[in-house]
Amino acid sequence: MSEREKKLLLFLGVTFFIILNFIGFNLLYLPAIKDAENEGINAERKLKGAETVLALRDTYEPEMAWLTRSGTATTSPLVAQSKLQTLLREQATRRKLEIRDSRIIPFQPGENYDRVKVLFKVTGMERDVFSWLTSIHQVAQRQVVTKMEIKPQNNDLTRIEVEVEVEKWIITANDET
Repeated sequence: MSEREKKLLLFLGVTFFIILNFIGFNLLYLPAIKDAENEGINAERKLKGAETVLALRDTYEPEMAWLTRSGTATTSPLVAQSKLQTLLREQATRRKLEIRDSRIIPFQPGENYDRVKVLFKVTGMERDVFSWLTSIHQVAQRQVVTKMEIKPQNNDLTRIEVEVEVEKWIITANDET
């Protein structure tokens, strides 16, 4: 091999080495750097969000402590709605009220607690209906009657028809960890 061929081979080797380094830099190194920068930006966003939650903790801590003190275990909205509906049905049956309609209303998610709602229509004697209303309005258990419509029953004036919307505040299990 002549001197000229050796120089040409060395030049081609150096050129291929530079081209491979350039391709490797653009295809492997730069995307990894961009991914790391994006992860850093996302981490900073999460940190700012956590700092905001920590700053708001003092504002919401008394409400959260009250909810926890009142004895409610964390539950899912569907379970709470089902239990609320069952309680209303049992209380109405115990007072010999006729249940006309029973519907679950979509729950409303909140920041610290969720609100579940149930709509009930019952008919019965006035004293029985008022006894039922008193038994289902339980502020200590965060269960209140938020809407109520009372009217006399069309075919029997000794009985009344009541439509109530009962709302319960629950603490939901937080799946984000």
